[in-house]
Amino acid sequence: MTRKDRAPAAKGGRGLSSSASDQPITVTQLASSIESAIRNTFPTKVRVIGEISSVTNRTHYYFTLKDDSATISAVLFASAARKQRTPPTHGHKVIATGKLDYYAPNGRLSLIIDKLEPVGEGDLEQRYKALCEDLRARGWFDPLTKQPLPIFPRTIAIITSETSAALQDVLDTASRRCPAVNMLVVDARVQGDLAKSQIARAINRISNEHEQLGLDAIILTRGGGSLEDLWAFNEPIVANAIHDCTIPIVAAIGHETDTTIAELVADERAATPTQAAMKLVPDREALREQLESLTKRITRELSTTLSSHTNHLNRLATTGPLANPSRLIEPSANKLAPLRHRLQSSTRAMLGSHTRTLDALAIRLAKHQPAAVHATRREHIAGLTQRLSTAIRTNLSRHVSQLNAAQRELNAIGPRQVLSRGYSLTTSPDGTLLRDASSINPGDQLTTHLHDGQITSTVNGDKKSTPSSKPKATKKRTKKPKDQTPPGPSLFS
Repeated sequence: MTRKDRAPAAKGGRGLSSSASDQPITVTQLASSIESAIRNTFPTKVRVIGEISSVTNRTHYYFTLKDDSATISAVLFASAARKQRTPPTHGHKVIATGKLDYYAPNGRLSLIIDKLEPVGEGDLEQRYKALCEDLRARGWFDPLTKQPLPIFPRTIAIITSETSAALQDVLDTASRRCPAVNMLVVDARVQGDLAKSQIARAINRISNEHEQLGLDAIILTRGGGSLEDLWAFNEPIVANAIHDCTIPIVAAIGHETDTTIAELVADERAATPTQAAMKLVPDREALREQLESLTKRITRELSTTLSSHTNHLNRLATTGPLANPSRLIEPSANKLAPLRHRLQSSTRAMLGSHTRTLDALAIRLAKHQPAAVHATRREHIAGLTQRLSTAIRTNLSRHVSQLNAAQRELNAIGPRQVLSRGYSLTTSPDGTLLRDASSINPGDQLTTHLHDGQITSTVNGDKKSTPSSKPKATKKRTKKPKDQTPPGPSLFS
């Protein structure tokens, strides 16, 4: 403690270093010495580890930090609390960073906290677990709420960074499995502060416009990284967008060991971007094998049926009870050949139909060009915008002309034009227009309005005088500003 920081000694004493027999110091002097000791002994910032207890929230947070042997009062002011990701919670073990403060009026020593850090698990892990518990309680992870994936999608949207390796993995896998399925790349940040809003906006837009764009599913993907790198996919705004999406979403975020909130909410989770493409894009070779298998199965069943009918007819021909069985066999034999021909033709037609359907789908999907559709819509919107601007200008010009004409007409017939031709009007003290002399009394204050001002006059004379003897008025002229209109009723009222 420096000399100037020491509390002054009581009157007639020697300060805190005096022995017990000297004159005592005041409470204020003792409090000042305690404040000086704290200020000079402890650093500006201290970090204290302890457990939060007895939390009180009255705009600011008041609580105690404790361990097995001691407690200390702590305060987290509202300005600092807004910077914390989670508020102080009873029972949480934290590292508190702040400064010591001794409040002399109530003799209270407190730790004024600037920052709280959880102990044992990081802040991101704590937020991740809290959001997981919240969404699980809402039922967002329930498999029964998931949408089924399309069997043969027309177009799939890929939401990721256009420069990422994950995008190339998805495109290569989709091209190899089935080129007929179109892939629409939606570029979005997948890391950083702007990532969560761009991802959520892309999902919401696709959900709203998927019918116009011909989209049947979404792949949301990126490569691996640390928890901080993948954190955009753990944000509530992204989880809400995935949950509200009207078409299925397959999420493949990071490596197989990483699990984000987006993957848990999505309709299907894939360990890698390649696996996400495999879940949505059908395998062309597998489809061909399936078609060949169905063809063989139909042919086999037809051959079995034909053989069975042939054997039955042969038995009837050789063992029938009729004297001339050929009469029975011959009509059946004649029907058998056309049936066999029809069945063979039907089989070939079915195979040809499936082949043509696949070819038509491939051509239709190949011709689908979202960029051209967007360009046409932009041109249409630009034309509508130009037409709207022209209509607004025309309408505004017409109304301005009408207003100017009305203003000229009003000026032509207004009271000020009449006054400018030498006329005047007189009003009583309450502003009533004076029409005849019998309505005034001696002593009344009258106001006569002229073109360039007004005259105030007082009525003289006797009320009982004859009609010919009009009251006289003393006049006081006041010049009126040219831009004012005479008060009271209209000149023609």
